[in-house]
Amino acid sequence: MDLLKALKSKALRRTAAFSAVAVLALGVTQAKATNNVAVLGHISASVQGTLTVAETSAINFGNFAIACTTCTAGGDTITLTDEGTRTKTGTDITFLSGSAGIAAGTNLETGSQTPGFYTITNSDGITNVYVSFANAAGAIMDSNHPNNYATITGPAPDNQTFTVKSFTYEADSSAATGPNSSGYTALAGGGTDAYGQYVACGASCTIRVGATLSTNVTTKAYDPGQYTGTFYVMVSY
Repeated sequence: MDLLKALKSKALRRTAAFSAVAVLALGVTQAKATNNVAVLGHISASVQGTLTVAETSAINFGNFAIACTTCTAGGDTITLTDEGTRTKTGTDITFLSGSAGIAAGTNLETGSQTPGFYTITNSDGITNVYVSFANAAGAIMDSNHPNNYATITGPAPDNQTFTVKSFTYEADSSAATGPNSSGYTALAGGGTDAYGQYVACGASCTIRVGATLSTNVTTKAYDPGQYTGTFYVMVSY
């Protein structure tokens, strides 16, 4: 009889333990269920027909002198807007204007700067065309990838570089606004939705592209000469 009692007592203890585990597991499952959240994701694909984009003229940050006495990586910048104006930060860069003597930093400045012009053609009847940018390695450059940038490189032997990022654009109109206009007139249309920024293009349109150039030297002055590089303008439906 003592053996039977012992077996019954052991069975009861195991049943109680299993019940406790089951209750505990049920409690954990319920706690997870009450904390579930969800967000609606969006998916897109682009089947391209006759959609093309071509560079009409390159982005040009214009003429400037740079002393680089206090340069730091990213410390001095030139922002060239898609409307042709440029502004600077830091104390090492000096804008060079042309013989007309128009003040630096205005959209009539004669420092040879110009936004890039890119012509989009589209005969598929789809109005909205999405525009994005990537560097020469194919890395996306946008607000979600702030550490990605394009590079422009100067003459040998030093081959120094500037970084270029924060690309902006707007659709361009060929309509002039007067004899004192910069000639860069925004075309109405476009916006942003769940898939990105777009322009209302129609069969053909031109976009102007600006960006921000930053110093990438901390040890010595920049060599004079041309600094060039590449990037991608990507368009899709």
